[in-house]
Parts: sequence; structure tokens; C-alpha cells
Amino acid sequence: YLLQSNLSCMAEFWQSPYVNIFKHYGVGQWKKSHKEGDVVTMMDRTIKCPIYKINGVVPANNFIGIPKHSSQSAGLIGSQLYILFKPFIGQFFTIHLEVVSKCGVTIRISTSNIYKQFKASATWLQFPFVVDSSCHKWTVLKFDFPNLLCKYINREYSHTKSIKLCANMFVKNVLSTSKPYNPNITDKKPSMIEEVTNPGDEPFPPEMRYPVPSGHVWREFYQFIKFPETSENLSISIKGDTRDKSNSPSFVQSKNGKRIFRELPVVRNNSSNHSIKAPKLKKASEKIEDDFHNMSLIENVTISSYKETNKTKSSKVPPICELKNLVGFGPCRKVTFSRNSDCIYYAAGAVIIAQFIANLKQNKFTGHSSSILTFAVDDHDEYIASSQKDSPLIRIWLTSSQECLALIKSADDPCGVLNFSSSDRTLLGVTFSRPKSKLILWDTSLLKLQGDINIISEAVCNESLIKGQLSLATSQKIATCSTKSVQIWRLKSGKLKSCTISTFMGLEHVLQDVTWGSPAGGNEHFIYVATGSGIIIELDSTKAAVSRCIDICAIEGNGVKSINSIAMHNSFAVSGTGDGSMKVWDPSFNDVILNVEHESAVTYCTISSDGLKLLAVTETDSIGILDATTKAYTTLLTSHSKKITAVAVDPCHRQLVSISQDSSLRVWDLDTLCQVYEVFSSGESPTTVAYHPYKGSIVVGYSKGSLRVLENGDITEEHFDLTSPVTSTTFLPNGEYLYVSDALGTLVVYPATKTTLLPIKTIKHIVAKGRHRAPAVIQASRDSRLIAFVGPTEHCVSVMESDTLTCLVKLDISSAVSSYLDSVHRVVFGTVLSRDLFVCTSSGKVLRIDTRSGVIVSEHHPFPNSPPLLLVSDHLIVAASGRKFSVCDYKTLSPLQKYVAHDDINHAVFTPNLSDVVMCGDGITVWAFRAKRDSNMLHPEICPKKVVSFEDVKGAVDDEDGGIPAREIPTPASLEPVQSDIRLEDTLEKSDDQELDISSILLDPSPPPAPQPPVETLKVSDNSDQEGGMELDHVSPLSDTNSEELPGALAPLNGSHPFKLSPDSESPLSPQPSPEPPLSLRHINLDTKKSTLSSKRYMCPPDSCGIELVTLLGSDKDARCNVVWRGTVLFYSLGNLIIAEDLKTSKQSHLIEHTETVTCLASCGDKLASCSGAHKLHPSQICLWNADTFTLLHTCSYHEFQVQCLEFSVDGSFLISVGNYQENALVLWDCTTYDIHTVAKTDNHVNAVSCDPQNATEFVSVGKCVQFWILDHKQELSVATGSLPIAFQRSIGEDLEFTAVTYTDSGMIYAGTISGHVTLWDPRSTTCLLHWSAHPNEIDILTYHKSSLISGGVSKNLKLWDIQNSDSDETSVMLHDELEFDSAIISCVMDEQLNLGIIGTVNGTLWYINWEEKTSIRLVGGHPDTVNDIAVGTGETFAVAIEDGSLRLWNYEPLEQAVQFQVLSTSCTCAVFSPSQCTRLTAGYGDGTVRTFDLSEVAMVCKMVPHASPITRLQYSTNGEVLVSGDSSGLVSVINSETGLIMRVLSDHKKRGGGSEAAPVTALNFSTLSPHWLIGTADRRVSVWHADWEVDSNKMICWLSFPAPSFTPEGEPLSSFSSLPPSLALFSPLEPSILLYTGYSTLQEVLFYNFTSRETVRKINLAHWSTSFDLIPNSNLLVVGSHDRLLTIIDYTSGTFQDYVAHSDQVRVVRYSPARNVVMSAAGSAIALWNVKI
Repeated sequence: YLLQSNLSCMAEFWQSPYVNIFKHYGVGQWKKSHKEGDVVTMMDRTIKCPIYKINGVVPANNFIGIPKHSSQSAGLIGSQLYILFKPFIGQFFTIHLEVVSKCGVTIRISTSNIYKQFKASATWLQFPFVVDSSCHKWTVLKFDFPNLLCKYINREYSHTKSIKLCANMFVKNVLSTSKPYNPNITDKKPSMIEEVTNPGDEPFPPEMRYPVPSGHVWREFYQFIKFPETSENLSISIKGDTRDKSNSPSFVQSKNGKRIFRELPVVRNNSSNHSIKAPKLKKASEKIEDDFHNMSLIENVTISSYKETNKTKSSKVPPICELKNLVGFGPCRKVTFSRNSDCIYYAAGAVIIAQFIANLKQNKFTGHSSSILTFAVDDHDEYIASSQKDSPLIRIWLTSSQECLALIKSADDPCGVLNFSSSDRTLLGVTFSRPKSKLILWDTSLLKLQGDINIISEAVCNESLIKGQLSLATSQKIATCSTKSVQIWRLKSGKLKSCTISTFMGLEHVLQDVTWGSPAGGNEHFIYVATGSGIIIELDSTKAAVSRCIDICAIEGNGVKSINSIAMHNSFAVSGTGDGSMKVWDPSFNDVILNVEHESAVTYCTISSDGLKLLAVTETDSIGILDATTKAYTTLLTSHSKKITAVAVDPCHRQLVSISQDSSLRVWDLDTLCQVYEVFSSGESPTTVAYHPYKGSIVVGYSKGSLRVLENGDITEEHFDLTSPVTSTTFLPNGEYLYVSDALGTLVVYPATKTTLLPIKTIKHIVAKGRHRAPAVIQASRDSRLIAFVGPTEHCVSVMESDTLTCLVKLDISSAVSSYLDSVHRVVFGTVLSRDLFVCTSSGKVLRIDTRSGVIVSEHHPFPNSPPLLLVSDHLIVAASGRKFSVCDYKTLSPLQKYVAHDDINHAVFTPNLSDVVMCGDGITVWAFRAKRDSNMLHPEICPKKVVSFEDVKGAVDDEDGGIPAREIPTPASLEPVQSDIRLEDTLEKSDDQELDISSILLDPSPPPAPQPPVETLKVSDNSDQEGGMELDHVSPLSDTNSEELPGALAPLNGSHPFKLSPDSESPLSPQPSPEPPLSLRHINLDTKKSTLSSKRYMCPPDSCGIELVTLLGSDKDARCNVVWRGTVLFYSLGNLIIAEDLKTSKQSHLIEHTETVTCLASCGDKLASCSGAHKLHPSQICLWNADTFTLLHTCSYHEFQVQCLEFSVDGSFLISVGNYQENALVLWDCTTYDIHTVAKTDNHVNAVSCDPQNATEFVSVGKCVQFWILDHKQELSVATGSLPIAFQRSIGEDLEFTAVTYTDSGMIYAGTISGHVTLWDPRSTTCLLHWSAHPNEIDILTYHKSSLISGGVSKNLKLWDIQNSDSDETSVMLHDELEFDSAIISCVMDEQLNLGIIGTVNGTLWYINWEEKTSIRLVGGHPDTVNDIAVGTGETFAVAIEDGSLRLWNYEPLEQAVQFQVLSTSCTCAVFSPSQCTRLTAGYGDGTVRTFDLSEVAMVCKMVPHASPITRLQYSTNGEVLVSGDSSGLVSVINSETGLIMRVLSDHKKRGGGSEAAPVTALNFSTLSPHWLIGTADRRVSVWHADWEVDSNKMICWLSFPAPSFTPEGEPLSSFSSLPPSLALFSPLEPSILLYTGYSTLQEVLFYNFTSRETVRKINLAHWSTSFDLIPNSNLLVVGSHDRLLTIIDYTSGTFQDYVAHSDQVRVVRYSPARNVVMSAAGSAIALWNVKI
């Protein structure tokens, strides 16, 4: 104690008056402090001093830490901490502070703009930092630790342990002191008279001050934030303290002594009034109002729920909606009995339900914000612990009151396993993470008395655990299991220790479940494990060994079946298997006592505490209970296994019907929600459902267009009048007619009063196409006089008389209210007296329309950017979107009360008496609807001053027009009434029973005069040079739509359209292509190739081929998006070939049709599309293939240059191709006829295109701008250009370019830019909603699914983003994970869940990635640059010399890269294996060096510099003792391969003076039959030498010089040897005195020259100039690679030949490998391997 007191006194002495923390801990020297990641020092001009810049995408990986080690303590006793920093604009930052209380508890205090709300626990406080425009100034942030700890966790402050400042911020210094400093005060004088300061405030120390210019005040440039804002006189609660703290403005005192906060704390500055006090904090009731009674009670901190805060108010507000009943199950599939077995607990979405077995009454535990992962109930039914998805928080509930008692945190991952001990004193939690899991034990013994939950112990398991259970005998033992092993844990001395068992009697099994034996049965030490192979494993926990393995399949005599669940009792055991059986066994598992069969697999089973009830959960989401005494089985719960799409309520009986994506229709009792019956349809799923208003029969529409009538579960009628999915089945309320529509826009009318349904009228193309508006496209008014629907287009609303179908109103809302394009999502009729029609648009607007005049009365926005679902009562409206719904006032649509459902709301209906609201999503919920309008039902804060009753409104109705008085109707600005189209009325009157087609009826904004003149249709052209910028097309008036369909488009109200029509293919006026190529990597700009594929080639039949193409090595680095993944087959391109590789066998098939480089691939269904650009005389090609059979379907050609990208429409009916920057043409191809459908020209180049996943006629393209395309009903392309925020556009500048684009599941669009930004777009409004900096460089890859986005590009990394609420204003973007690669990413293909994928890089490499395991595996290796040489040896490898300076060693089988040697700043020009030592590999480089590598040691053993010019050729002598090298100047060096010494230098081929160009060495070859070797140079000179290396003898015996013309093969003057075919020579392996030569000459030929007799013995004519050649001695074949991209094999004797195509450029290298009997050819960066068949 004395020592501690002395240390405290010393600390007070040296830390007074303050501590300059950066100076004391040497920040910058990093001896006593620590930095991680991107931390640099720089000079700031504003504050004129050095600062530290902390930068990084992930704040936790980039920080400054004080002190250096986490085990150390800073020991700062100052009660105030001042941080001088400035956050980055638009980026996240975090500050972590660890302080110690006087009782020794370490508490972490964190603040960040990442946090969305305040969170607290016993050891952690999280405060959100609210960033506004003023927060980008230099800031002084003050923490008052004593007040902060006392206020929020009831602790006393002792000292500060550590400080961590994380990215992204600039920081100057940190100050620790016990004095109250105020930076506004300078030398004891306030900076301004009106500045409010505390009397005890002192000026900042000089070394910590910010500079203030003369004549200005401090606050003009900086800001001061104090937290907590006010220093309240708070004291620590102790026993006997009776002081009243309830008057504190920030909390109230609860009955149990806890403080309930009225305000949620945040850290921010109030910049509106420039005062230094913190702003008013948001009330808890306002914060939690959107979270459905979200309660968070944490130790001494309690955030009150909505109900609790209102209890303190004088005026209680009863809820209008109250949850009555719920049917649903999952995704948590756990069910638990209560202690007395009269109730079961299960989870449905985000709600825990306690359902009584006898009367089916439900108690609901609501508060979770997402789906529940798991839960646990203690043995005494007092507490429930539950965890949820995507959150590490665990809620502890009191079962008696359904209230949340506490909220605890489980590490950083959500808990997948929760379990109470039998003594109710311990709670086990296992985190749900991969590849590791964490076990946490909590002490719950003080929960009832003090509300405290403390951690007993924690442990980490290196496997991903799926099950876990505490021992029933003691809480000191735990059994857990993963899919591969079982872990037995023991708590000893406060620590968890484990023993792992992974093999079970020598076998491995897939584990499914684990449980302990029953103590009453005497087997409490045994653990029972269920496996997927039908075996139950019994483990002895005392020995940690396997006792026995019980094969229940062998006992029953059946095959292998999975055991999904197991439960143990005193006298029996229960197992649930995959074949649908639940079996009751004797304790020894020898005999089956009882067997219950189910229709689907049993996924979970359990036993009640008394052993009298057994429960089974099936795969189809049903719960059944077996009474063990009576053997009676009761199905307690049934539910749909997939999303419910629609519900309807029976007007005659208390029943409702639901349809689901699981192809079933179910009828439920409305009061109990028990299933009455079920109808299953095979091969199709129901899409719409409706009850007859009086008969009670059910009409169901299906996805294949059929219509069925059900009565009491029997199908009484079936109709097949429609062929596409039914989108609406609507009865008139009087039951007179039934209206049915389908996805193709057809409307069929049935008389509903007759016995059977017979169609009396069919009208085509009158309803908007598409099935996404189902199940209620058509709506009927309550008085049965009118019907309304979306159509004929998605931008139009039509109102008709129900009996005659006379069109009364047709309104185009595409640009009626705003300047951007909008579409109608659904329509809803208002009350009868109001004559209102509510139109819900895709952008989230609700338009109130008068059905008589067509006037838009008002506009509302209940849910921005999301189309709401509306239910209309007499005076209230229920509006729903996503999980949220609100009850709104009918007149103003202002929300009165807000609610949150347990899952997304797909459909909702009122019951006939308006007493209940039925909603469906994953389950069905019934809400009591108290529709009586009373002033005290409204929230006091939003209740209007005067509430008008329904009777008042009814009395105010004008008798003449039957509506609300005109003074109460707001007049819309610049809007004219839309009159009905008389032509449509006449047409419908003439139709009767005939079929009509009105897809192209033109709507005029004014009524057409009589007689009707020709109608003028406005067509806007891209070319502004035309007269007036428009042309008029005359359309004759409609006469009879039955016989003729007239063209036309729906004109908007203002006569203009945000879309401008693109010129068609016949228009001569098209924009000129840009001469400058784009700077982006995404845009294809291939290097101009001098070679072309020869038009003259001999391709032999497949059965007569001498060689066969087996494998292509690499992926094309010049292509973009050239990877397609279909099941086990991977398609990718290399050069002009498409490779189809079986991922299981690695066998390749090759699709050969293109003549130039394939630049892009696309697929849809069984179709594969590929494209290549035009080159010289070869046109561009678009090939369509059958992806299953690899056969060519058709070849198309249009583009004049390169084809930039390809994309299929969602249904595969169209293929979009886009030309590059030289053409800017966009072509739509009809995939049925393979003809051009439409052609459009754009003003700027296009980098990428993406098709709408929901609409086949919409797509988006990106380049210099974002363009939204629509194929209208006239089959013409229309385009609208997106608009960017001005601030963002200015920040990027003129270099803004979009390089990648993708659609979301909901139709939104993400686009990436060349600057690394990701932008979010709304295609309806064509505006940018969100943008953030995702990468430092260009983004070329974007892929989206659900709430995950993958981005990648030039920055060489792939990022996985977690995006929440992308369709709302509260979008949050978090970086979830990141993978690094070798080079820029140019292609990416992912599975449906974005977990697995394949990406391609510019290095020609394909990588397989796994996000869950965070791994990347090289799937296909390639080369980033040109292949200069290939070296073959006698072993199982070959080497490749690359232009980028790398030497790569490859294995033949499997074809994988083994080793890479990299030399920087030069090129690797040639390579050769040593014939004497197969592990020795020698390479020549562009800097004149020769390096020898030992492959066994993977190291360089020798480096020589024999030349000053680049090495061009290397060759070993036949015995490997001598190495000969040649360079680009013609010099040849003879080197001793053992010592590396140069034996002699031969300069015979080197040019001497004269200024002529040096001829590089092009050939070095040693004869295998004689002691001769040769040298060949580019000037067509060959010298033959006789060598005897043992006596150091080397003599030239022959000098050959071959003549050639003085011009190039193209007829141009000869300027350099590089423009000529190379001079190649080698010795014949069959004839000792013969050498073979080919080169540039007057003829294309191979000469056979006898250097002994000095004569040419024979010639073989060639069809092309050769660039490389080699001999195959065993087959007497000569292999020649040509400049015309052909590989030719020639018979050595007869000269007959065969041509082969496999490359898109000249074949630079040809090598034969005798060890593998394989020919290898290289062109560009591609290598082809050919099997020799002869």
C-alpha cells in the first residue's frame, strides 16, 4: 500500500500541470510508442507545425499506439485528455482509449464516425462521432473521464492505460492533465467577450496551441468539443446513499436502482450557434421508434424502450397496430420445451415465440433487429438468451414479462450456439465464425439480484464449431463439435482447456450434432455424436476416447442415412434422420422402441423434461409433438418453406389463404393460424390469389399462365387462356366480374356471377409488362364502378369503368412531377367519397390523383427511394416498405405511428371488417388494427392542432362533384388535367368479345378534336443540325385496333421526355469516332499487329492430323471480362481461341473460329458469345456457341474496329455488342434470328455495359458518362444520360470516366470510375445517390449480390464491401474483406452467393478465390509479357524466358508453374538446360549477363558478363562442358560451364566499321552426330566450326552466305534486320554432314546443305516466311512456325505438310521436347502444347 501511495504521489509530481504525450513517449522515434500501417510525418500549413497523417482503408490496421506494448500501462493520472486532430473528409476514423477504474477494471472508451448508435457494456463504451461540415477543421477533443465513467457505467476513474489513434486523421498531439483548459482563452483572456467559459478554465499551454491570425478569433478556424458536454455533479451509487438523482437531465432512476437514459450520447460539435456546449441529444424514444420496442439494458446502463419512455408522460398513446398472431419458423431451427412441458419456444425471423400447446396462445419476445441465430432457455423457465445475425450482441430476456433484462457482447462475431447449464448459473456461447470459433462462459448468478453478467472464461478453438452443450451434471465440462472433430472442454482454475478427437476408430465422419448423456440414467460422463453417415459415436469424457460406434443403419438393415439430431433422456434416446424418421431407442441403441415417419427430413428433435413428449422439426418447417403415453402425434406448427408472395382473406369465413415460392397454397384459420389444408402444384408456382366476395371460392393464378378455382381444397375449374405468369386476379367487391392479367400485358375479363368462369373479353398489351408488380396489378374501387392498373406502359396509369372498360383517365407520370423518368409500381383506390387514386412510383413517391379529372392533387414521400405498399381504410392509411410500416393520416399521409415487422413485407391486406391487418413475408403476421380515430391515438408531438373527424369530412363534401371542397385541394404547379383518349373509348366499345391490341395507342395531353386530323408525333433526334432539332412523323387516326396495330408512344404531360431517341442504323448522321484512345485500362486498345492469319492454309481432317493441340498455357492479358464459369466448365480466351476447361479433370477443349484476339465472353443459359475485332482484311467477328456441346451456332459481323464488350439480356433474347472508341456503335442482336435488331451511335466511347436483371429491355452503359437505355414498344432504343453531383464532378475534374458497372438485385446501379470511386445510381431518376472512394486507382470489376459488392481493378486488390440499405437514404458501406493479387484485375466471375469466384489479371493468370476462407489459388498460370524462348530438358519440366525479365519453370503434369527467377530492369532473352546436369538452367539477359540456376536448390549459382550487348542465343555442347553465347552485335563467347570463365571470343560475325547495322546472332547449334557446331546471324551468314574442347581446339571449316533482295517482304526499302524473317540453321539429327537453313531470300524454302561437299542437296518449299523451326527426329518431321500465325509440320523426306491454327500473332518460338514427345509453340505471351501423334 505504501509503495502504491508513493508511486501515485510521484505520478502527480511529474505529471503536473500536464503531460505532452507525444513528446514524453517519443512519437516519431517509436521506441516507447508504436505505429502500424500508413503513418507518415508531414508539415501542415494551417497550424504551421509538423503533424502525423494516419491513412488507410481499414482504421484498425493503421494507427498510433501509446504505449508501445499492450501489456504496458501509460499510467496517466490526468482526469482530462485533449486530442488535437482533424479527420479526413468523407472517411472513417476511430479513437480507442483504455482507462482503469479504482476497482481495477479496465474500460475501453471508443468514438468513431463508423458507429451508428451508442452501445455500452461493463467494460466498453462506444460513442458515435457525428461528422458535419465543421468537423473538417482542426479540432480539440476533450474527454472528461471522471464524469464520463460515473455517468455511463457508475465507476470511479483511476488512470489512463493506453491511447490508440486510428486512421483516417491528421493528429498534432495529445495532452493529459487534471486542469480544465479552454483553447478559446489566451493569457487568461477570452477570445471574444460573448464567449462563455467556466471560471476555472485556463489557457492552453503555448506548445499545444493552434495559431490564430491577428484580428481573428480562435473559433473561426478551429473547433472545441467537450465530452461529456456538461460536467454534471454525479456521484457513485453506494449502499445507504439516499440522494435523489432523478432530476438529472440525462437519465432517470429506475426501481431497481439502474439509470434509464433519456438521451443517447453522441460526440459532435454544435456549429449552428458556435457555442462550445454540446448539442441537444436525440431522445431514446425517437431513436428506438424505428426498431420495434428495442430494449437494451446493460449493467448500470439502461436505454428505455418506447413504452417505458411514454409511461413517464402524462398522455399515454395507445398503439393503433398491435401484433396478435404470427405463423412462421426459422431460420433458427431450434425448439425447446418449457419446464412443465405445456409450452414450446421457437424463433420466427427476429421474434422469439412461446406458444402454449393446449390453446395455441403466443407470447412474443420482440427486440431483435435481424433474424435470430439461436437461443437458449434455462431449466427453470426464468431467462432466455438469444443472438441475432450480423451482430455480436446477446439479449437476456425475462420470460414472465417478455422484457429484455441485459445485453452482452460476444467477441466480434455473432453467437451460433447458446446453452444454459442445469444449475442456471452459467451461460455458454460459441461464436459463429470461420475458420476459428470462440467459446465464452458467463456467470449469470447475479442476473436476478444485480443484473450483472460477468465473463468466467474465454477460449479460442481453431475449428468452426457448429454445436455445443454444457454437461448436464456439472457446468465445468463442455462438449462441442465441428463437422470433423469433437472437443471436450474442462473449466479449471478459471481457464478452459480442451481435448480434440478427430478420428473415430480409424474413420472420419461428418458430424451433425452432439449431446451429453443423462445424469439420471448413469451415463452423464458419456457424449453422443450424430454423424452424416448414419453412425452414432459414444465418447467417454473421462478418458477422452471413443467407447463405441453404433451403426443404426446396420441395426435396421437399411442403407446409409444422415443422423441430423440426437437427444438423450434417462431411459431412452431419440434420433432424427434424413429419411424423415424420428426413432425412439433404448439407452444402449440396440432396439427401436417407436418410429415416427415424416414426409421430409427431420432436422431437429428434443425431449421434454418429464420425458412424456417428443418433438420433431422437419425440413419443410413443420413442428410435431409425439405423446409418449398415448402415442398420438400432433402437428403443432406448419409454415411455408420459402417466401410468401401473397395473402387473401375469406370474406365469408374466418380464414385466409397464402401462396409461396415453395409452389404451395395454404389455407389458415384466421384466429388460431392453424393450417386448414394445403394444395401443392408441381412444376409451377402460384403467383396471385383472390377470394370470391360471396361464394368463398379461391381463384389462383400460376407462373405458367394457368388459372384454377378451388373450393374446400378441390380444384373445380382450370383455365389456360394465358401463356405467361399471371400478375393479378381481382374481383369487383360486388362479385360481378373477375379481372385477370399476365406478364405480357394481356387483360382477360370473366363474369363472376355465373357457375363457371368463361372469358368474355380479352385485350392484349393494355397492362404494363413484367411480373414484378404481381400479385395486385389491377385494383377495383370499393363501389365496384372503376378499375385501375399500370399500363399500357410502366410509366402510365389507366382508370376504366368496370363494366364497359371505357377509359376515363390515362396519365403518364414519367415526367409529370419531376424532371427524371419514373415508373408506376402499384395503384390503390382511396375512399369512395374522396374519388382518390394513389399511385406508388418506383422512386418512392405517392401521387394522389383525382379519378374524374385526372389531376395530380398532391405528392407524398412516405419511404424515399422505395415504392410503398398501401392499405386504405376510412380515414387511415397503412404504408409499408421493407420491414417498416407506418399508420398515416389519410389526408396528409404523415406518419402517426411507426412499426417494424419481423421480416420484409411482401404483401398485406385488411380483413373485411378492417379490424386486422394481415402481412406476409417469410411468415404471416396478424396485427390488430384499431381504426377508431381519436385524438389521443396520435403521437402528441406530431398530432395536428385540429383533428377533423370522418363525420366532419363527410359533411363537408360538395354535393355537386362529390369530393372534398376545392379550397382543401392543393393545386399542382404547371400541370394540366389529362383527359381520356376518345379513340381508346371507341375502340373498347367496338371490341365486345373480340381480342384487342392497344400497345401503341398515342395519348395526347389534350382531348382530340372532331373530326380527327392526322396526329403529329414528336421525334427528338440526336443531331442538332436538323431544322428545329426535330422531325414530324404523320400518323393516321385509329380506325380499328383489331386489325391493325399503329405505332406511337405515350407522350408525357409537358410534351418532352428525359430520354432522347438515338439514331437508327440507317441514319447517315452519326457522331464521329474519337481519334484519341481512352486512358483507362478497361477500354480495349490492342497493339497493332503486323502479322495476319494466312488465307491460304491446309487444314487436314482430325483423324489425319500429325499433331494435336492439347493445352494452351495462360489467359489473355489483352482481353476484358473473358471468363465464364458454368458449373464444372471454365471458359476463357487466349489469343484467337476459346478454352473450355473441365475443372475436375483439367482437360481442355478448344473453340476455334476467330481469326483475331478474342476480347470478351458472355453467356446466358446454354449460349456462349465471343467477339474479336477487325484487323486489316479480316472483319470483326461475334460468334455464338452452344456452351454444352461446344458447337458453333452462328457468326455475326458489324463493327469496323475492336469489339469492346458483350452482354446478354436477362432472358437471352438480345445480345448487346459495343464497338471501341474508334466507332462508338452499340448494336442489339436478335438471338433468335441472329439479325441486327437496332443500332445506335453514342457521342462518347463506352467502356462497359450491364443489363437489367429484371427487365430484358433495359440496360446501362458507362464511359465518359452513365447512360440508361430502354428498348421501347416501337423497338427503338432510347437513352438518358445520368447526372452527377456538382461537388463530386468538380473534385474529379475533366478526367472523370466510368469504367465498370453492375446492377443490384433491386434494380439500382453501381458504377466504378477511373479515379477509384464507386457511385450508386437510381435508373429511374438517372441521378447519382451515393459515391465513395473505394480504390486509389481505376476500378474495372464490379459484382453485386444481395448486400455485398465486389470491386477490383488497377490497384491489384479485390475488395468485398458490405452495403446496407442501398435503396434508402441511410445507406452504409463497410469494407468487409480484401485480397491482394499479382497485377491489375481485368475479369471476374462469382457464384450466386459471392463466396467463390475466379478472377483474371493482366499477367495472364486466373485465380480461384474463396472469401470465407480468405484464400486465393492460382488456377491458370500465364505470362505477363512476350515469350522470348522456351528451354526443354530431359526432365519433367520446361523453362520459359519472358520479356519482363522473369525465367519461369513449369511442370508438364500437372501443368503448373513451379519456380520463377526474376531479374529487374532487363529482359530474359533466351534459356537452355545443361545436357549433363538436368537441374542446371542457364539464361541470357538483355544487359549482356548470363546466369546459371540450380533448380534443386532454387538458387543462382553463377553469374557471368560475357557481352556488352543483349544476349540473343545460348547453347550447350553435347557433353555440357562448354556454353556458347551470342549477342545482338554478332559476338560469340565460348564459356567453361563449370568455372564460368570465358575460353575464347569469336568476332567473325561482328560488323567492323562502315556504320552498317550489326547483325545479331540468330542461331547456335551443336551436332549430335559429329563434333561440329554452327553460328547463324541475321545477315544470312552461317559459319560451321569443328571443335575439340579437350585440347582447346576450335576451327572454322565452312562459311556460308545466302543472298537476298535489298527490300523487305512487303516491298519496302530494307532498313533493319528486325523487319526481315530471321536466319535459322540447325544440324540434321539424321545425316551427319547436313545442316538445314531457312531465312529471307528470293524464295520461301528450307535448304538442306552438305557442308562437307559444299553443296545444296535438296530444298523444301514453304508457303510462308518462317520465324522459328525445330526437328522431331523420331517422326522425321520438321516443325515450322510462320509469320502468318501458322504452325506447320513438314515431312523431312517428302516435303508434304499440314497447317495448324492456334495463335493470334506470329509464332516466335517452336521447340520439341523428346522427353514428353510434345511440341511447344509460342506467340506473344501464349504457349501451346501439341501431342505428336505420328
